[in-house]
Amino acid sequence: MRPPTRRERVYLSLWELGKGRIVQLAEITELKYPYVHREIRRLEKEGVVINNAGTVEIVDRKAFVMLWSEDKRAIFERVRPVRVKMMPSTGVLLSGSAALWVIGKVLSPSGGIVYLEKPDDISKLRSRRGYTFSVYTYDDFAFRFAKELRGFRIPPWGMVLADLLAQGMYTRLFDEVFKEVVGNGGGQNPKNPE
Repeated sequence: MRPPTRRERVYLSLWELGKGRIVQLAEITELKYPYVHREIRRLEKEGVVINNAGTVEIVDRKAFVMLWSEDKRAIFERVRPVRVKMMPSTGVLLSGSAALWVIGKVLSPSGGIVYLEKPDDISKLRSRRGYTFSVYTYDDFAFRFAKELRGFRIPPWGMVLADLLAQGMYTRLFDEVFKEVVGNGGGQNPKNPE
């Protein structure tokens, strides 16, 4: 069974848009309209979005992230990461607990997730010093929505939160971060980003 990486494109796009037409989602994700429509129907059945005549809107962001994290677990089970010791850099996306390090919620980025645009970039990142990360290169789509924060790049907060849950993050810390980033618009940087 293929990992649901295409489905993640729908999650990412909808998270960033908040509200949009299915046709628009299909264009942004570069996926076929019938597939995107099917995914929207699935999310609607789960009660996390509403579809009003082709305009889709997230109605429960927390439940949306919970569903996303279930698919992230499936992705992480099928797409094995490369474990790399490296220093965090601007050429990658830091996610999961590594993104929490960027906003000062954890002391170390070690064990976090790093996304690369190209698999060839792994050899350039290796270092004798640094932290150990799980590096994924299965899709570069998240780079379209990357945000800069404190000199590092992170994917959209919905993806960071889904990654945290897929990593097995503690509920209390998840709730705190969710409240902070979603309370500030969800697609924005948390309070006091600098």
